[in-house]
Amino acid sequence: MTHQRFVLATCLSVAIWGAGCASDEEPPASGGRARVYSSMDARPLTPPSSDTADVVAADFLAARGSLAADTLRVVSQRRADTGLTHVRMEQVVDGLRVAGAYVKAAMNDRGELVHLIDGTVDVAGAGVVPAAIDESQALAAAMREHGLPGTPAIGARSGNVVSFAGGGVFYSEPTVERVAFADGDALVAGFMVETWTLKGNILLHTLVDGRDGHVVSVEPLTAYDRYNVFAIDPGKTPQAVTAGPGAGNTQSPQGWLSGNQTTINIHGNNVSAYLDRDANNTPDAGGTAVTSGDFLTAANLAAQPTTAANRNVAVQNLFFLTNTLHDVLYNHGFNEAAGNFQVNNFGKGGAGNDPVRAEAEDGSGTNNANFSTPADGSSGRMQMFLWDAPGSGASDHQVVVNSPSSIAGTLSASGAQFGPAFTTTGITGGVVLVNDGAGTATDGCTAIQNAVSGRIALIDRGTCTFVVKVTNAQAAGAVAVIVANTDDTTIAMGGTTTAVNIPSLMVGLTSGARLRSVANVNATARRAPVGNVMLDGDLDSDVVYHEGCHGLSQRMIGGMNGRLAGAIGEGNSDVCSVVLNHDDVVGEYVVGDPAGIRTAPYHDYPRTYGDIAGTEVHLDGEVYGAIGWRLVEIFDREGLSTSLLLDYLVDGMNFTPSTPAFENMRDGILQSVANRGLGHECLIWEAFAQYGVGVGASGRVVGGGVRITESFAVPPECQ
Repeated sequence: MTHQRFVLATCLSVAIWGAGCASDEEPPASGGRARVYSSMDARPLTPPSSDTADVVAADFLAARGSLAADTLRVVSQRRADTGLTHVRMEQVVDGLRVAGAYVKAAMNDRGELVHLIDGTVDVAGAGVVPAAIDESQALAAAMREHGLPGTPAIGARSGNVVSFAGGGVFYSEPTVERVAFADGDALVAGFMVETWTLKGNILLHTLVDGRDGHVVSVEPLTAYDRYNVFAIDPGKTPQAVTAGPGAGNTQSPQGWLSGNQTTINIHGNNVSAYLDRDANNTPDAGGTAVTSGDFLTAANLAAQPTTAANRNVAVQNLFFLTNTLHDVLYNHGFNEAAGNFQVNNFGKGGAGNDPVRAEAEDGSGTNNANFSTPADGSSGRMQMFLWDAPGSGASDHQVVVNSPSSIAGTLSASGAQFGPAFTTTGITGGVVLVNDGAGTATDGCTAIQNAVSGRIALIDRGTCTFVVKVTNAQAAGAVAVIVANTDDTTIAMGGTTTAVNIPSLMVGLTSGARLRSVANVNATARRAPVGNVMLDGDLDSDVVYHEGCHGLSQRMIGGMNGRLAGAIGEGNSDVCSVVLNHDDVVGEYVVGDPAGIRTAPYHDYPRTYGDIAGTEVHLDGEVYGAIGWRLVEIFDREGLSTSLLLDYLVDGMNFTPSTPAFENMRDGILQSVANRGLGHECLIWEAFAQYGVGVGASGRVVGGGVRITESFAVPPECQ
């Protein structure tokens, strides 16, 4: 069982503009509290100094009685084109990094501190409670938690980090770092376990208690996006020959290409894009050598994406779009020192050897895309999938009721993100409503008591996770699982286990009632039959930009996991798409719907901050996407460029605490605006206040949900 710890944030701000207080948020694994000190009124936090930014920041904290001021170690220190010096520090006690404890600060040219985020923990005099287990035992505990098989052998040790043999389960070698974490008023030795699976591209950081080996917290670092498919032909732009930037530019000094290329394996300093139809996470064999630098294969949209020519198109398109995103974001502050993705950082700071590995037409899934973001110095990994064609049914999965004839028909469904995928043939069998004998007996949250062996288990959605339900059905012998939702929508059921070996899907409330309305139901659960020509996500810039911007937010902000931060991560990735494409609809090509992949276009979007329930990050993230589009509209109205808006959005992440709430994102952008002195603060307030993130708004995670106080007010200066 995973034990999540939540604490309340402390507000010690000196800012005006109503933007200085850090709202309650899901904290880092250490249990640290993010305290935000801001100078949006143009008054610095400290007097001028000739000291470096890290010294000024530590002295500032010490002057406020911080017990952590003497435990800080510089991670990076860089001068931005805004004239500010940004420093990031981590907390180290007794030689151990305190997991999730950090400081981010900004200092101007006069040596005055203008912004500081304190995410450290107080340090008691007793030191760190020692561990009673070792790295191998910690890895074993994490693997049990996630249902991962095998016993990896210990490998090399470097400082506090031990690596283990990956075998055939992992994309990269598991690592275990000896760390400290806060448990109440004590600091305790623990282990931060990183596992990154081949199957499912699941990157996890698992904090294990060093005293008894129990799992304290799990942070997923893979961002999944699943889209319901109503596909139509692409129609926005024709295929056209476009030149790359060549060498000598600031963003990509050596150009985009390096080394030997083929039509299905194109690589350079920023991106390695390749075909991965066999889903082994390495470039597929084949292709034609390209020595001219010309990747000019023409698309045939009437043919399947898997034809030889269209595979070339997929890789060259993905390589072009991902490099384009790299260069655009670089221009607005996501550079080497900020933690971007490059092999060679050209001595400009940050850790190199981490280009994006972009896998085109990845064979491990369909109707989806994902991006995993490890620490700076390790490559991010993007997986792009094919999408079902027109005529594939009402959704990507179906339950076909074969008998009795009184309820026969086809029910729409959505597949799970874990376990094996359904085929279009599917699994046929008797459908049995489960009884677990406890509480709501049909929710499958405890061991199933009735006979489901060899049958398809029907389970009601309830309080436990989807993985628990399917695992219990599997243990009882079920061959597949149908989960009935609490309303008539269906979602892609999430989960990170690799121990489930039966497929599962979700139907709506009415469909679930239909399946239980009579006895002896026989049905086929399957992926919806594919129509004529599938669509390729590699050709949709909305999807590519969305996925790539998960890497931006996770590198520049930090933790983006949780009911609010996870929603922001999804919404902020949509903001990338709507700003870069200047279009309030996201992903209409891959779903074949003019309204796009979200519940509504972002112009005049109907939901606000107070509508967020903390139950589904994509839906909740739409509110942040709407704020981003409103900013585009406001900047258009004022005759301001989206380039300036991107400056504010990207730079604002320097002033945003890890695992933010919506108001933290607003405050970070406001701080960036204030630093430039162009007087655009009220434009930011207008967009956020329209969607309930005005003066006094706050969001916090409380227990298993969220508590939102929304406000549509702007500061007096903006009225």
